[in-house]
Amino acid sequence: MAEKSNTMVPVYNSTKTTNGGEVLLLPFTEDHKPQFPPIVSSYNDKIRPILDAVDKLRRLKVTQEGIPLPAIVVVGDQSSGKSSVLESLAGISLPRGQNICTRVPLIMRLQNHPDLVPELLLEYQKKSVTIMEESQISDAIDKATVEIAGDNKGISNVPLTLVVKKNGVPNLTMIDLPGIARVAVGDQPENIYEQISDMIMEHIKPEESIILNVLAANVDFATCESICMSRRVDSTGQRTLAVVTKSDQSPEGLLEKVTSNDVNIGLGYICVRNRIKDETYEEARMQEATLSNSPIVVQDGQVHYRYSCIGT
Repeated sequence: MAEKSNTMVPVYNSTKTTNGGEVLLLPFTEDHKPQFPPIVSSYNDKIRPILDAVDKLRRLKVTQEGIPLPAIVVVGDQSSGKSSVLESLAGISLPRGQNICTRVPLIMRLQNHPDLVPELLLEYQKKSVTIMEESQISDAIDKATVEIAGDNKGISNVPLTLVVKKNGVPNLTMIDLPGIARVAVGDQPENIYEQISDMIMEHIKPEESIILNVLAANVDFATCESICMSRRVDSTGQRTLAVVTKSDQSPEGLLEKVTSNDVNIGLGYICVRNRIKDETYEEARMQEATLSNSPIVVQDGQVHYRYSCIGT
């Protein structure tokens, strides 16, 4: 395995075909800036201002006045691989651990950035903290979380916003919520499950919310607590999307699980492989490509393949 590096992982969106027919991924350099297809550029030009407007309204706390805002809400049982999915989208490292890592609503604002040097910012409790290096993100989030929620592993509904302006990331805003823990550990409050459940229900109940359910491939989807919560507010699944993690750990029967769609995931499934241990993001993507040329996407009872949907 290649030695882990603290340097920024290059963005591979350019390709070159060799004489032998192999397709190579080429990193962008300062002299070779990314050129997006017209449809992508049009999407970025139109969607980014809308997302910015929604983010400004969210900072004004209009939701406290009963005004709902559109949002992608990320939910999942503890250890479902939720953080890995978010890391893959943003190309950064988030806090990890055996117990609850996300203890406050983490609003992730991803903005595609023309420069190769990313801009990183944390906003919380009227503070704005600039993060100088990507390797400092996890520690900065941990520190801010302690300021908001204390150091006793409890949770708080006070949000923390992480702004990631980086080359190659999608223009996207998501709200990551604590993983569902059924039993309190250590000095967590005894009603930790009820606290997390109440927080999740508050965020996914509005019809303006898209529910991104992160499910581990090696568990029974029907017994996942996050699925049960989703079905309470979205029984038809019309605003629920599922990302199935750890797909390499459940090779047999996974296709049947997602095609049967017993739990009403109306927006379809995307199966991904988690990044493990000290793998770089590029190493993880290569391993996932070996597992499957493209992740499985199931929608309307049909199996589709999307090469652009890369896992962790």
